[in-house]
Amino acid sequence: MSAPTGAAVQEAQQFLAEVERELADLPADERSALLEDLDAHLEALTAEDDDRPLVIRLGSPSAYAEELRSAAGLPPRATAPAPGRLAGLRAEAARAAAHPLGVEVRRFLVELRPGWWLLRGYLVVAVACLAAGEWDFPVPAPLGSPVLGLLLTVAAVVASVTLGRRRLRRPAVVLVNTAGALLALVACIAVADRSSVVHDDVGYAEAAVYDQAVGEYPLVSRSGPVTDVFPYAADGTPLEGVLLYDQDGRPLQVGLQEWWADACQRTPDHPLAADGVPVTFSFPQDYELVGSGVDALGQPLTPGQCRAQLPRPEVPLPVFPATTPASAAGEAPVTPGP
Repeated sequence: MSAPTGAAVQEAQQFLAEVERELADLPADERSALLEDLDAHLEALTAEDDDRPLVIRLGSPSAYAEELRSAAGLPPRATAPAPGRLAGLRAEAARAAAHPLGVEVRRFLVELRPGWWLLRGYLVVAVACLAAGEWDFPVPAPLGSPVLGLLLTVAAVVASVTLGRRRLRRPAVVLVNTAGALLALVACIAVADRSSVVHDDVGYAEAAVYDQAVGEYPLVSRSGPVTDVFPYAADGTPLEGVLLYDQDGRPLQVGLQEWWADACQRTPDHPLAADGVPVTFSFPQDYELVGSGVDALGQPLTPGQCRAQLPRPEVPLPVFPATTPASAAGEAPVTPGP
Protein backbone atom coordinates (compact mmCIF):
# COMPACT_ATOMS: atom_id res chain seq x y z
CA MET A 1 0.00 0.00 0.00
CA SER A 2 1.41 3.37 -1.02
CA ALA A 3 0.62 6.91 0.06
CA PRO A 4 -2.29 8.45 -1.93
CA THR A 5 -1.43 11.01 -4.55
CA GLY A 6 -2.92 14.50 -4.71
CA ALA A 7 -4.97 13.61 -7.79
CA ALA A 8 -6.46 10.55 -6.06
CA VAL A 9 -7.41 12.57 -3.00
CA GLN A 10 -9.04 15.26 -5.17
CA GLU A 11 -10.98 12.62 -7.10
CA ALA A 12 -12.23 11.11 -3.84
CA GLN A 13 -13.35 14.48 -2.50
CA GLN A 14 -15.19 15.24 -5.74
CA PHE A 15 -16.91 11.84 -5.69
CA LEU A 16 -17.96 12.39 -2.07
CA ALA A 17 -19.31 15.87 -2.88
CA GLU A 18 -21.39 14.54 -5.80
CA VAL A 19 -22.84 11.73 -3.68
CA GLU A 20 -23.71 14.27 -1.00
CA ARG A 21 -25.45 16.39 -3.66
CA GLU A 22 -27.54 13.39 -4.66
CA LEU A 23 -28.58 12.98 -0.99
CA ALA A 24 -29.40 16.67 -0.49
CA ASP A 25 -33.13 15.97 -0.08
CA LEU A 26 -32.50 13.93 3.11
CA PRO A 27 -32.34 15.41 6.62
CA ALA A 28 -28.86 16.41 7.74
CA ASP A 29 -28.52 13.62 10.34
CA GLU A 30 -29.51 10.86 7.91
CA ARG A 31 -27.23 12.28 5.24
CA SER A 32 -24.27 12.44 7.66
CA ALA A 33 -24.81 8.82 8.76
CA LEU A 34 -24.78 7.61 5.14
CA LEU A 35 -21.70 9.63 4.18
CA GLU A 36 -19.63 8.67 7.27
CA ASP A 37 -18.87 5.17 6.04
CA LEU A 38 -18.31 6.45 2.46
CA ASP A 39 -15.62 8.88 3.64
CA ALA A 40 -13.67 6.10 5.33
CA HIS A 41 -14.19 3.81 2.34
CA LEU A 42 -12.87 6.40 -0.11
CA GLU A 43 -9.82 7.03 2.08
CA ALA A 44 -8.99 3.32 1.96
CA LEU A 45 -9.50 3.14 -1.81
CA THR A 46 -7.15 6.04 -2.51
CA ALA A 47 -4.38 4.26 -0.58
CA GLU A 48 -4.62 1.17 -2.81
CA ASP A 49 -2.39 0.64 -5.84
CA ASP A 50 -5.25 0.92 -8.34
CA ASP A 51 -5.13 3.54 -11.10
CA ARG A 52 -8.73 2.99 -12.24
CA PRO A 53 -11.09 5.95 -11.73
CA LEU A 54 -13.55 5.75 -8.88
CA VAL A 55 -16.54 5.77 -11.25
CA ILE A 56 -15.22 2.47 -12.63
CA ARG A 57 -14.57 0.94 -9.22
CA LEU A 58 -17.71 2.25 -7.44
CA GLY A 59 -20.02 3.31 -10.21
CA SER A 60 -21.49 6.80 -10.81
CA PRO A 61 -22.17 9.04 -7.81
CA SER A 62 -25.93 8.96 -8.49
CA ALA A 63 -26.00 5.16 -8.67
CA TYR A 64 -23.89 4.89 -5.50
CA ALA A 65 -26.24 7.29 -3.69
CA GLU A 66 -29.23 5.17 -4.69
CA GLU A 67 -27.46 2.09 -3.31
CA LEU A 68 -26.93 3.91 -0.01
CA ARG A 69 -30.63 4.84 0.11
CA SER A 70 -31.67 1.30 -0.63
CA ALA A 71 -29.33 -0.19 2.00
CA ALA A 72 -30.70 2.21 4.62
CA GLY A 73 -34.32 1.47 3.64
CA LEU A 74 -34.95 4.99 2.34
CA PRO A 75 -37.18 5.80 -0.66
CA PRO A 76 -35.58 6.85 -3.98
CA ARG A 77 -34.96 10.52 -4.54
CA ALA A 78 -38.02 12.37 -5.84
CA THR A 79 -37.31 13.77 -9.29
CA ALA A 80 -38.33 17.33 -10.08
CA PRO A 81 -41.37 17.51 -12.39
CA ALA A 82 -40.61 18.21 -16.01
CA PRO A 83 -41.48 21.74 -17.09
CA GLY A 84 -44.88 22.06 -18.73
CA ARG A 85 -45.38 22.77 -22.43
CA LEU A 86 -46.30 26.38 -21.74
CA ALA A 87 -43.14 26.94 -19.71
CA GLY A 88 -41.10 25.32 -22.47
CA LEU A 89 -42.68 27.53 -25.10
CA ARG A 90 -41.99 30.59 -23.00
CA ALA A 91 -38.37 29.57 -22.63
CA GLU A 92 -38.04 29.03 -26.39
CA ALA A 93 -39.69 32.39 -27.06
CA ALA A 94 -37.31 34.10 -24.64
CA ARG A 95 -34.30 32.52 -26.36
CA ALA A 96 -35.62 33.53 -29.79
CA ALA A 97 -36.21 37.11 -28.59
CA ALA A 98 -32.68 37.29 -27.21
CA HIS A 99 -31.19 36.15 -30.53
CA PRO A 100 -29.70 38.98 -32.64
CA LEU A 101 -32.19 38.26 -35.42
CA GLY A 102 -35.05 38.39 -32.95
CA VAL A 103 -33.79 41.73 -31.64
CA GLU A 104 -33.73 43.14 -35.19
CA VAL A 105 -37.25 41.87 -35.90
CA ARG A 106 -38.59 43.49 -32.73
CA ARG A 107 -36.89 46.77 -33.64
CA PHE A 108 -38.40 46.64 -37.13
CA LEU A 109 -41.89 45.98 -35.73
CA VAL A 110 -41.53 48.95 -33.40
CA GLU A 111 -40.72 51.14 -36.41
CA LEU A 112 -43.87 49.88 -38.16
CA ARG A 113 -46.21 50.79 -35.31
CA PRO A 114 -47.15 54.28 -36.66
CA GLY A 115 -48.18 52.69 -39.95
CA TRP A 116 -50.34 50.16 -38.11
CA TRP A 117 -52.00 52.96 -36.14
CA LEU A 118 -53.02 54.64 -39.41
CA LEU A 119 -54.25 51.37 -40.93
CA ARG A 120 -56.16 50.47 -37.78
CA GLY A 121 -58.13 53.71 -37.87
CA TYR A 122 -58.94 53.20 -41.56
CA LEU A 123 -60.07 49.61 -40.97
CA VAL A 124 -62.49 50.65 -38.22
CA VAL A 125 -64.54 52.61 -40.77
CA ALA A 126 -63.91 50.29 -43.73
CA VAL A 127 -64.98 47.11 -41.93
CA ALA A 128 -68.13 48.83 -40.64
CA CYS A 129 -69.00 49.88 -44.21
CA LEU A 130 -68.29 46.37 -45.48
CA ALA A 131 -70.63 44.92 -42.87
CA ALA A 132 -73.34 47.38 -43.96
CA GLY A 133 -72.80 46.61 -47.66
CA GLU A 134 -71.69 50.18 -48.45
CA TRP A 135 -68.04 49.55 -49.29
CA ASP A 136 -66.17 51.91 -51.56
CA PHE A 137 -62.43 52.17 -52.25
CA PRO A 138 -60.20 53.92 -51.37
CA VAL A 139 -62.50 56.11 -49.24
CA PRO A 140 -65.40 54.30 -47.53
CA ALA A 141 -68.82 55.77 -48.28
CA PRO A 142 -71.22 55.19 -45.37
CA LEU A 143 -74.81 56.06 -46.30
CA GLY A 144 -73.51 56.54 -49.83
CA SER A 145 -71.54 59.67 -48.88
CA PRO A 146 -67.77 59.73 -49.60
CA VAL A 147 -67.52 63.05 -47.71
CA LEU A 148 -68.95 61.47 -44.57
CA GLY A 149 -66.64 58.51 -45.05
CA LEU A 150 -63.61 60.80 -45.33
CA LEU A 151 -64.54 62.67 -42.14
CA LEU A 152 -65.12 59.42 -40.21
CA THR A 153 -61.86 57.96 -41.49
CA VAL A 154 -59.84 61.02 -40.46
CA ALA A 155 -61.45 60.96 -37.00
CA ALA A 156 -60.80 57.24 -36.59
CA VAL A 157 -57.15 57.60 -37.67
CA VAL A 158 -56.58 60.46 -35.22
CA ALA A 159 -58.14 58.44 -32.40
CA SER A 160 -56.07 55.39 -33.30
CA VAL A 161 -52.79 57.34 -33.36
CA THR A 162 -53.66 58.98 -30.05
CA LEU A 163 -54.37 55.59 -28.51
CA GLY A 164 -51.12 54.18 -29.86
CA ARG A 165 -49.05 56.99 -28.39
CA ARG A 166 -50.51 56.59 -24.89
CA ARG A 167 -48.88 54.41 -22.24
CA LEU A 168 -51.42 51.82 -21.21
CA ARG A 169 -51.39 49.22 -18.48
CA ARG A 170 -50.70 45.66 -19.49
CA PRO A 171 -54.37 44.46 -19.41
CA ALA A 172 -55.35 47.40 -21.62
CA VAL A 173 -52.45 46.69 -23.99
CA VAL A 174 -53.55 43.06 -24.33
CA LEU A 175 -57.14 44.15 -24.98
CA VAL A 176 -56.16 46.73 -27.62
CA ASN A 177 -53.79 44.32 -29.40
CA THR A 178 -56.39 41.55 -29.42
CA ALA A 179 -59.05 43.89 -30.81
CA GLY A 180 -56.63 45.09 -33.50
CA ALA A 181 -55.78 41.53 -34.53
CA LEU A 182 -59.47 40.63 -34.76
CA LEU A 183 -60.14 43.77 -36.79
CA ALA A 184 -57.41 42.87 -39.28
CA LEU A 185 -58.67 39.27 -39.49
CA VAL A 186 -62.26 40.38 -40.15
CA ALA A 187 -61.04 42.80 -42.84
CA CYS A 188 -59.10 40.04 -44.62
CA ILE A 189 -62.08 37.67 -44.50
CA ALA A 190 -64.47 40.36 -45.75
CA VAL A 191 -62.23 41.32 -48.66
CA ALA A 192 -61.73 37.66 -49.61
CA ASP A 193 -65.47 37.00 -49.50
CA ARG A 194 -66.20 40.11 -51.53
CA SER A 195 -63.72 39.14 -54.24
CA SER A 196 -65.24 35.64 -54.51
CA VAL A 197 -68.84 36.87 -54.91
CA VAL A 198 -70.17 38.06 -58.25
CA HIS A 199 -69.96 41.85 -58.26
CA ASP A 200 -73.47 43.25 -58.19
CA ASP A 201 -74.34 46.89 -57.63
CA VAL A 202 -78.05 46.79 -58.59
CA GLY A 203 -79.26 43.53 -57.10
CA TYR A 204 -78.71 41.09 -59.98
CA ALA A 205 -75.84 39.13 -61.43
CA GLU A 206 -74.27 40.86 -64.40
CA ALA A 207 -74.06 38.99 -67.68
CA ALA A 208 -70.64 38.36 -69.10
CA VAL A 209 -69.47 40.81 -71.76
CA TYR A 210 -68.18 39.05 -74.86
CA ASP A 211 -66.24 40.72 -77.67
CA GLN A 212 -67.29 38.10 -80.22
CA ALA A 213 -70.32 35.92 -80.85
CA VAL A 214 -70.55 32.60 -79.00
CA GLY A 215 -73.17 29.87 -78.92
CA GLU A 216 -75.00 31.17 -75.87
CA TYR A 217 -74.83 34.78 -77.06
CA PRO A 218 -74.86 34.73 -80.88
CA LEU A 219 -75.40 38.49 -81.27
CA VAL A 220 -73.11 41.01 -79.61
CA SER A 221 -72.68 44.78 -79.68
CA ARG A 222 -70.11 47.19 -78.33
CA SER A 223 -71.87 47.05 -74.98
CA GLY A 224 -71.92 43.26 -74.77
CA PRO A 225 -74.34 40.47 -75.71
CA VAL A 226 -77.74 41.34 -77.18
CA THR A 227 -80.58 39.57 -75.36
CA ASP A 228 -83.64 41.35 -76.80
CA VAL A 229 -84.79 43.72 -79.55
CA PHE A 230 -87.51 46.37 -79.14
CA PRO A 231 -88.86 47.46 -82.55
CA TYR A 232 -90.73 50.74 -83.14
CA ALA A 233 -92.69 52.10 -86.06
CA ALA A 234 -91.50 55.28 -87.77
CA ASP A 235 -94.07 57.30 -85.84
CA GLY A 236 -92.72 55.98 -82.51
CA THR A 237 -95.37 53.32 -81.94
CA PRO A 238 -93.96 50.28 -80.08
CA LEU A 239 -94.35 47.12 -82.15
CA GLU A 240 -95.07 43.64 -80.80
CA GLY A 241 -94.63 40.24 -82.43
CA VAL A 242 -92.18 41.45 -85.10
CA LEU A 243 -90.25 38.73 -86.96
CA LEU A 244 -86.66 39.77 -87.72
CA TYR A 245 -84.23 38.25 -90.22
CA ASP A 246 -80.62 38.99 -91.12
CA GLN A 247 -79.27 40.01 -94.55
CA ASP A 248 -79.34 36.39 -95.76
CA GLY A 249 -82.88 35.68 -94.63
CA ARG A 250 -81.88 33.78 -91.55
CA PRO A 251 -83.95 34.28 -88.37
CA LEU A 252 -82.23 36.71 -86.02
CA GLN A 253 -81.17 34.98 -82.83
CA VAL A 254 -80.27 36.69 -79.55
CA GLY A 255 -78.99 35.47 -76.22
CA LEU A 256 -80.99 34.55 -73.13
CA GLN A 257 -81.69 37.03 -70.35
CA GLU A 258 -82.26 34.66 -67.45
CA TRP A 259 -82.87 37.45 -64.91
CA TRP A 260 -83.71 41.14 -64.93
CA ALA A 261 -82.89 44.00 -62.60
CA ASP A 262 -85.24 42.49 -59.98
CA ALA A 263 -82.96 39.38 -59.84
CA CYS A 264 -85.94 37.05 -60.50
CA GLN A 265 -85.12 34.03 -62.65
CA ARG A 266 -86.97 33.63 -65.95
CA THR A 267 -87.24 31.34 -68.95
CA PRO A 268 -88.17 32.30 -72.56
CA ASP A 269 -91.85 32.02 -73.53
CA HIS A 270 -91.80 32.06 -77.32
CA PRO A 271 -95.00 32.06 -79.43
CA LEU A 272 -95.77 28.79 -81.20
CA ALA A 273 -96.24 28.42 -84.94
CA ALA A 274 -99.06 26.32 -86.44
CA ASP A 275 -96.80 23.26 -86.38
CA GLY A 276 -96.11 23.78 -82.67
CA VAL A 277 -92.49 24.94 -83.17
CA PRO A 278 -91.44 27.91 -80.97
CA VAL A 279 -90.78 31.08 -82.95
CA THR A 280 -87.57 32.26 -81.26
CA PHE A 281 -87.09 35.29 -83.54
CA SER A 282 -90.29 37.07 -82.51
CA PHE A 283 -89.50 40.39 -80.83
CA PRO A 284 -89.70 41.67 -78.18
CA GLN A 285 -88.89 38.41 -76.45
CA ASP A 286 -91.41 37.04 -73.95
CA TYR A 287 -90.32 35.50 -70.63
CA GLU A 288 -92.11 33.78 -67.78
CA LEU A 289 -90.99 33.48 -64.15
CA VAL A 290 -89.32 30.34 -62.86
CA GLY A 291 -91.25 29.14 -59.82
CA SER A 292 -88.20 28.24 -57.73
CA GLY A 293 -88.96 30.67 -54.90
CA VAL A 294 -85.41 32.09 -54.92
CA ASP A 295 -83.70 34.78 -56.99
CA ALA A 296 -80.60 34.52 -59.19
CA LEU A 297 -78.35 34.77 -56.11
CA GLY A 298 -80.17 32.04 -54.21
CA GLN A 299 -81.97 34.44 -51.84
CA PRO A 300 -85.69 33.91 -51.02
CA LEU A 301 -88.05 36.08 -53.05
CA THR A 302 -89.99 38.86 -51.31
CA PRO A 303 -93.59 39.78 -52.17
CA GLY A 304 -93.74 42.19 -55.11
CA GLN A 305 -90.06 41.71 -55.98
CA CYS A 306 -90.60 40.22 -59.45
CA ARG A 307 -91.86 42.39 -62.30
CA ALA A 308 -94.60 41.14 -64.59
CA GLN A 309 -92.98 42.38 -67.82
CA LEU A 310 -89.64 43.76 -68.88
CA PRO A 311 -90.13 47.51 -69.41
CA ARG A 312 -89.03 49.02 -72.68
CA PRO A 313 -85.94 51.19 -72.43
CA GLU A 314 -86.35 54.90 -72.92
CA VAL A 315 -84.70 55.71 -76.25
CA PRO A 316 -84.57 58.93 -78.32
CA LEU A 317 -86.61 58.24 -81.41
CA PRO A 318 -85.95 60.21 -84.60
CA VAL A 319 -88.64 62.52 -85.99
CA PHE A 320 -89.39 61.99 -89.68
CA PRO A 321 -90.82 64.77 -91.91
CA ALA A 322 -94.49 64.58 -92.78
CA THR A 323 -95.25 63.03 -96.21
CA THR A 324 -97.87 64.11 -98.79
CA PRO A 325 -100.45 61.62 -100.07
CA ALA A 326 -98.74 61.52 -103.46
CA SER A 327 -95.33 60.69 -102.07
CA ALA A 328 -96.91 58.13 -99.76
CA ALA A 329 -98.42 56.38 -102.79
CA GLY A 330 -95.06 56.28 -104.53
CA GLU A 331 -95.90 58.88 -107.22
CA ALA A 332 -93.53 61.62 -108.23
CA PRO A 333 -94.61 64.98 -106.84
CA VAL A 334 -95.95 67.42 -109.43
CA THR A 335 -94.04 70.64 -109.65
CA PRO A 336 -95.81 73.73 -110.96
CA GLY A 337 -94.71 75.04 -114.34
CA PRO A 338 -93.20 78.35 -114.95
